[in-house]
Amino acid sequence: MARRHAHLVIALIALLLLSTTARAQDTIVAKKEHSAKKAAIMSAILPGAGQVYNGKWWKVPIICAGFGGIGYLAVSNYSDYKTFLTAYKIKTGNLEEGVTPSEYAIQLSESYQANQLQSYKESYRRDFELYCIIMAAWYGLNIVDAIVDGHLYTYDIGDDLSFHIDPVFSLPDTPNIALAGGRQTGLTFSLNF
Repeated sequence: MARRHAHLVIALIALLLLSTTARAQDTIVAKKEHSAKKAAIMSAILPGAGQVYNGKWWKVPIICAGFGGIGYLAVSNYSDYKTFLTAYKIKTGNLEEGVTPSEYAIQLSESYQANQLQSYKESYRRDFELYCIIMAAWYGLNIVDAIVDGHLYTYDIGDDLSFHIDPVFSLPDTPNIALAGGRQTGLTFSLNF
């Protein structure tokens, strides 16, 4: 008797699983709409992620190279600013106690006048701030690019979109040109869309 109930339970479970499978096959899964907002948020969180979401993965190395190059220049200028600041403080006698200057800063303080050191220091500070602004602009450009690509994701650029410029040389045996009295040259423009 227990065996009979076990077979009945197994048959019911199999029937339930088969009906669930059949129902899942009848259901149509809607594709998610591509979102420019999602691409922008992804690029804001991780630069380049929005480009990957938009299918423009080839832009990621360009974005990373931009951040790397600009970041390198910013760090390099900041390092030089700090070195010239220390050299300037050594030259003017304003170096805080307990600060050990580098050999290069000591050499700079001996090689240059105070006004020259201040000029170099300000130049490196200005360049560092400029590269920080450029980095922010690059970050913003990354987000704008993700938004534009997100909006143009479904835009169809077919093969029928073309613009041609062709030269034209007309000989005198053509009736229109014979009336004008000679050869004519020109350009033809054709736009297909």
